[in-house]
Amino acid sequence: MLKHILKIVPVLKFNLVNRMMNATTGHDEIYMTTPELITKHGYIAETHHVWTEDGYRLELHRVLSRNQDNDKIKNPKLRDPNCNIESEKVPLEGPFSKKRISKRPPILVNHGLLSSSADWVLLGPQKALAYLLVDQGYDVWLVNVRGNSYSQFHKKWNVKDREFWDFSFHEIALYDVPAMIDYILEKTKQSSLHYIGYSQGTTSFYAMVSEKPEYNAKVRSMISLAPIAFLANQKSPLLKLVVRFYSVMEWGSIYCNIHQWFPRNRLQARALGTFIRNSPDTFSKSCCTFWMYLVAGFGSNQLDKSMLPLIFGHFPAGASVKQIIHYSQLILSGGFRKFDHGPTENLRRYGSTEPSPYDLGKVKVPISVFYSENDYLTHPTDVKKLVDKLPNVVLFHKIEYNKFNHIDYLWGRDSKPLLYNHVVKALQDA
Repeated sequence: MLKHILKIVPVLKFNLVNRMMNATTGHDEIYMTTPELITKHGYIAETHHVWTEDGYRLELHRVLSRNQDNDKIKNPKLRDPNCNIESEKVPLEGPFSKKRISKRPPILVNHGLLSSSADWVLLGPQKALAYLLVDQGYDVWLVNVRGNSYSQFHKKWNVKDREFWDFSFHEIALYDVPAMIDYILEKTKQSSLHYIGYSQGTTSFYAMVSEKPEYNAKVRSMISLAPIAFLANQKSPLLKLVVRFYSVMEWGSIYCNIHQWFPRNRLQARALGTFIRNSPDTFSKSCCTFWMYLVAGFGSNQLDKSMLPLIFGHFPAGASVKQIIHYSQLILSGGFRKFDHGPTENLRRYGSTEPSPYDLGKVKVPISVFYSENDYLTHPTDVKKLVDKLPNVVLFHKIEYNKFNHIDYLWGRDSKPLLYNHVVKALQDA
């Protein structure tokens, strides 16, 4: 039964993409990689590979502007104080000047659970956050954490091995994020960078600095979008149901060899294909939108349904079952703490029968928090609890549209005026 539950969404995704290939978004973009999308949108894409201390190969996507005028940083607030290169226009050396790139403040953008770097470019030029940041003079690096469709390589294990999937957001925090920060700083010759995290991207950041407080000095500012640390008050009906099957997920992971969340299964997709193909477009779109709203929050008018084929061409991008289990533990415990391995193993690992909490008091980075009232995953009470525990929150901003939900941070039609403009302002003030 668990296998069927896990594969419902991939089945809908596969058939919806093929059902609506001629949508207004353009069916070719559905099958493109993030670098291909960036190139099509008129920017320069770079692919970088980063190896973690525990053997995973992560893929970073860098976004650069083709417009030479954009390479001149006109606002002095955007300049990194650690960079010695002057802001005047520098003659090009080849198709894109390294000197010109080096003066841009680097910024690392980390996606949420089941997501990838594609989330930040799907809205297209002048709308997607990645492009808005590039146009403002930033050197933008898009994350792909272990286990998603771009980061499924390991020195020893492959994706069929149980050991490959033995990680939660804790390992992402302990290994992935630090490795990417160090790599970017080495490549750009900078001493610090800006960090934007969304959903799980915030969880892993808080856990990282709690475990490795030396990274406070490497992050100039942190933008926290839909922050997740405390989940006791989350309102998602779907997650409430998933938590009820918490023990079933653990059992399935151990005994049924189910380690990846939402793996794509073409056989089952074909089996249900007749039903999807014969259903009206409006029904297919409404069905998929309903499932998204079950997690994100009902009532928002921000999602352009014509984008659904494009969105489901890139989402979900994969994750480990252990990531879901760890978040389920946070919901049940009401705390922000490490993975619960059971009393005996906890005692061996943590010196206590209960998992150790993450120490948010160690997070000294200046943080700007953005939240919304209709986000089913980040209840304002839980966000306020997080903010009260963080010692250096410089901005606590509620998004003005009261129906703004969890997915609107990525694909909302008005994300730019409601959110992204405020994000750019917070970065400029940092």
